[in-house]
Amino acid sequence: MDTLDKMEELFASVEQHVFSSLAAMARGLPDVHEVADRLWIDISRYGPGLPAFPEVYLPSLGDFQIPPPPPPPPAPSASQWLEKWIGKHPGKTLGVFMSLVGVGLWAGYTVAQTRRKAPHRLRSQQLKSFARRQVVGEPQY
Repeated sequence: MDTLDKMEELFASVEQHVFSSLAAMARGLPDVHEVADRLWIDISRYGPGLPAFPEVYLPSLGDFQIPPPPPPPPAPSASQWLEKWIGKHPGKTLGVFMSLVGVGLWAGYTVAQTRRKAPHRLRSQQLKSFARRQVVGEPQY
């Protein structure tokens, strides 16, 4: 455990040394605007004869805000999706429509046939049960 404590102390001292030397170095660095001005003065003093340029001023950005991104577009509703699909696939739409109409007509026809046959089936079942009563049981007059 003694070596781990020594290693932690060493890392802490190295970290402190790096932090203090970077802080001291940052204080000694000149401002970017000053460096650009000095460079421009040196070029115009020792460089070739250039025509006189107007004073160059670079304003600082100051405080600014970035506007939030626009909200996403609304999701398409079911009716819009259906209209787009119908527009892209007219043949499939006609097929689906005709299938639905055919199934509806078939279901209606089946119900109508069932209702029409129901009284006939009821009478035939009554006749069969009556015939069975006469055959199986004694006549009740």
